[in-house]
Amino acid sequence: MDLYIEPHLRWRLLQSGDAEALAALRTQLEALDNSVLTGLGAEFTGQDTHVPAALAVGGWDPYDSLSAYGLAYQPDESVLKLHLLGGVHPVHRHMSVGSSLLRWQVERSIAWRDEVHPGQDLTLCCHAETGRPGLERAALAIGFTPERYYYDLHRDLGSPIPERTVDGVRVVSFPPERSDDVRRVHNRSFANLGSAEVSPEQWGARIEDPAFRPEWSSIALVGERVVGYALCVEEGEAGQRVGWTERFGVDPDHRRRGIALALLSRSLRAMRADGCVEAGIGIDTPDGLGLARIGEDLGYTTRDAVALLTRVVPADR
Repeated sequence: MDLYIEPHLRWRLLQSGDAEALAALRTQLEALDNSVLTGLGAEFTGQDTHVPAALAVGGWDPYDSLSAYGLAYQPDESVLKLHLLGGVHPVHRHMSVGSSLLRWQVERSIAWRDEVHPGQDLTLCCHAETGRPGLERAALAIGFTPERYYYDLHRDLGSPIPERTVDGVRVVSFPPERSDDVRRVHNRSFANLGSAEVSPEQWGARIEDPAFRPEWSSIALVGERVVGYALCVEEGEAGQRVGWTERFGVDPDHRRRGIALALLSRSLRAMRADGCVEAGIGIDTPDGLGLARIGEDLGYTTRDAVALLTRVVPADR
């Protein structure tokens, strides 16, 4: 089935026989772009996701090389939400190929909804790297809006970390016997984002992982109540120990008191004392306002930044 998306490439729906060519293109894009979105795409495609055949498309150049692709994933078939993913080889960029492909993905996703799930609202999502504004600009132009921002922050541990304290709050290293209390605070902290609750089994498996470092991890206590946590793991190669704050949150009733800074300060100091050369943390936020304070106060710098953009297509569209 031949499709027209734009004139520079020859387009058709992807088939099972195109898997090798698609993998090769994505490998090229990963090497050429050094983009955090390449890893994000691998994460989506590595999951047990539903891929509507009518929403997987490729564009071939005159030499019959796959040079662009677009896919739509439905991570949970019980929820009518599609994640749009794609890529264009650098040779064919700056010719409106990407923006034309995105418009096609949106229109074809709506047609798929009307055929398979008529009468339902459809949510479309895509991720854009904020340092490369092309995709974000194209998405905003056709009705997407920013929902959240994801940041990878890093901190060189060669210089001292300031200690931060909060009146009435004790920050201590992670005690294994309070693990389930911390899990409950984690679930409460992210409930408003629609995140699925982490079960005791899921939580325990991560706490027992060899990479987990309880001595670097921190919890915040008001009396004996856990109100915040920073759980850390070790990354990096031999001789280059890197600490990563993997899970981090503050109970909604205790936010805006500086507890987050106190937790991170204690964990960073523990990593540095144990010989780590660098620390990192991933943060998601609706506006990025809290990010500046973490950077200014604790010395983190932004290495990667990604925006989650969404568009809701009403049932009557």
